[in-house]
Amino acid sequence: MSLSSKNETSPEADRSEQPDKWSDLHPDLIDLISQKLTDIFDFVRFRVVCKRWRSVVQASDLPPQLPWITDNCGSFSKGYLRFYSLLTGKTHVIKVPQSSEKVVTGSACNYLLTCKRARCSLFNPLTNEELSLPKLDLDIWHPSCVPFGPSPDQSSRYVVISSPPIGEFTHLYFCQLGDEEWYELGPVIIANRRKMVKQFQNSGFTFYDGRCYARDRETGFTKVIDVETDTVLHVVPPPKSDLVGVFVYLVVSSGEILRVCKYEKNSSENNCDFYIYRLELGNRDRNVMDPYWLKIDNISNQFLFLHEIHGCAFRAEDFPEFLGNSI
Repeated sequence: MSLSSKNETSPEADRSEQPDKWSDLHPDLIDLISQKLTDIFDFVRFRVVCKRWRSVVQASDLPPQLPWITDNCGSFSKGYLRFYSLLTGKTHVIKVPQSSEKVVTGSACNYLLTCKRARCSLFNPLTNEELSLPKLDLDIWHPSCVPFGPSPDQSSRYVVISSPPIGEFTHLYFCQLGDEEWYELGPVIIANRRKMVKQFQNSGFTFYDGRCYARDRETGFTKVIDVETDTVLHVVPPPKSDLVGVFVYLVVSSGEILRVCKYEKNSSENNCDFYIYRLELGNRDRNVMDPYWLKIDNISNQFLFLHEIHGCAFRAEDFPEFLGNSI
């Protein structure tokens, strides 16, 4: 025989009467969930659930994100930008401060490189944060941004840009946030002492951990330049098996520098081969002390995006929708 009280309620009723305790989740659990949000809009929505979640998960804690593709239908003159998400297949429209003369010329990390006449800045379209850059000479309008590794709000705070090709040449410049002028990249003595006159023939450059890697298309040699000291640390010859007519990308992949060579067959972008090399700064076991390019057969769990003269790498485990060892 069972006894019951008139005041007894069912477990289901107890649960329904309990207040919502989502805001009381442990901070470690909140952080763990946020790191699974590989779509930036899910991340933004997650942070606005409540004040506690927003205090635990900072905007700078954004998990790895795939690059967005900028849609030319949007512009600062229209007061909005349009971005296509590779992850979700959706196009997002983001309002921006309207400006009839400002244009987007490149991107890196979480920022767009924008130019308004000779004035350039880094602009975050999600936060409307804008970081001013030094004034550019009028003959190098519309530069593009070299991927600079860490976000400019981190310790390095370096920005490296390239000019549009002038003939077969392009110019590389760098600055630190807060500088009033751009500086040449490389220990070159200029007769008129201008600080923005360093030429590299266009084809392959990137920036990582305070060093710029720039390849000369005519010679195939790659210079490794310490931006802090303005010193050329290494001059790396091209691989002996280098092919004529290839397009070369220098890509940062898991802290390593890859030389990705794209060889188009029959002048068709839809029919091409890729050859990949990894930069080795000497190998005592092989009795090789000078840096060289080591040919590799695969890129393991990485996948690459290549666009024009830049490329970027991602880990497949961060994005289950994509296969590793792919371009």
